[in-house]
Amino acid sequence: MKSEQKETSSKREDARASEKKDVDLRNRYVAGLLAWLVPGMGHVYQRRYFKGAIFGLSVWLLALAGIAMGSYYVTSPDDGVKRLYLARNVYCSWRPGDLRLAFIPQSGVGFYAIPALAQYRAAKDANLDESYEQEKDYSVRALAFAPPQLPAEYHSRANQPTQNEIAARLNSWLDVGLLYTMTAGMLNFFAIFDALGGPSLFEFEEEEEDEKKKKKSKSESESESDKDKE
Repeated sequence: MKSEQKETSSKREDARASEKKDVDLRNRYVAGLLAWLVPGMGHVYQRRYFKGAIFGLSVWLLALAGIAMGSYYVTSPDDGVKRLYLARNVYCSWRPGDLRLAFIPQSGVGFYAIPALAQYRAAKDANLDESYEQEKDYSVRALAFAPPQLPAEYHSRANQPTQNEIAARLNSWLDVGLLYTMTAGMLNFFAIFDALGGPSLFEFEEEEEDEKKKKKSKSESESESDKDKE
């Protein structure tokens, strides 16, 4: 009985050792950065293609669906050109009157967190600029992922819609798209954690369970031996 237990435990240890050799996390910090920038890419970099496909597909579907729900077109009354207001539910803002806490979970996805941070910086710079040139820019580069216009920013950011205008255009899609993008960010945080830690975290839990079983079997065998002596 004892020999069989030793053989099974040794087989398990050999299997775990072989799994550790097979899973090469490469540079885990590079993998974590890639997983943040492009969901799924960190696992592809680690050659963990199945997990990369699962995480990438899940996050991308949620993120793109949320961005689509938060986007709308407006036809210009001057020249009749359609202007795309892209992802008005994804933006960064720490301004008085617009503390954007929803951006914290949204920041888990780097491909829209980076332009949102850049747009927030541009909004701060526009308020300090007296030339007001940005108000004439209605390109996607200026309108996408930008924070909405506050009442004090009318002269410096007249090209940006207000929160009320965005809510009137999107209606309930604004909140649903916000939920989708927040969920995508939170899910990608788990993907980043997995790219950094790998399966070793779960193996550590299995090792603890095996140690508990060994201690239990050892105590049982010692109690049986004590009974035999008696």
